[in-house]
Amino acid sequence: MKNFFMVSFLVLVFTLGGGRYVSPVHAETERYDFPACRVELATSYPHPISPMPAITTVPQAVKNTASTDHDVIRKQNEAKRKSIAALLQRYNKKLSDEKAYEYAILIIQTSEKFRQNPFVIAAMVVNESSARPDVISRGGDYGLMQVRWRVHHKKIKKQYPHVTKANDILNPKVNLLVGTEIFSIYRDTANKDVREALIYYTGGNHAHADKVFATIAQLEKSYKERLDNI
Repeated sequence: MKNFFMVSFLVLVFTLGGGRYVSPVHAETERYDFPACRVELATSYPHPISPMPAITTVPQAVKNTASTDHDVIRKQNEAKRKSIAALLQRYNKKLSDEKAYEYAILIIQTSEKFRQNPFVIAAMVVNESSARPDVISRGGDYGLMQVRWRVHHKKIKKQYPHVTKANDILNPKVNLLVGTEIFSIYRDTANKDVREALIYYTGGNHAHADKVFATIAQLEKSYKERLDNI
């Protein structure tokens, strides 16, 4: 009887809600302008926080602090985008300013989504593919992040039903999404160790990991210089 009332309650909630549940993960995916994908939620979400009492007046000091924080974040983001875009164009001379900036934004967005350092992902992109979105290696690695279709195709198809064939991951948005997620999984496996995750990603190529770290150092230097000049 207890189970019956529980089922009835869930049906009622679903019906009143319009019959459609959009998970936070789906909503976030759509925010980044990627096709909706099936994601298994491994953790539960916390209970909603009670709303704060309305504040009728905001002290001027608080306003000034908020404005300063917003300005700092804006400058940091601008420096990141410009540094990454310049790096991409240095490796791919044919990349237009518009495309380089677009890819830089995508790299930052996907890095934020999977909680990775965007400089690591950008360094992977230029060392994997020289920032060429349509490159396919002899071994069957695809796109900006040289995603190994032959190794990951079953999991990719399961996780992203809209990806049905290898050429689908040549799309820069999809490639960065899939590649960054694969790297994040490897990093979790490596206890958050970036170097070990890079070695996993490349199938044991230690020299490649060294190149990526050297590129990260260049990016960090470029970022600091640009931040000082904004």
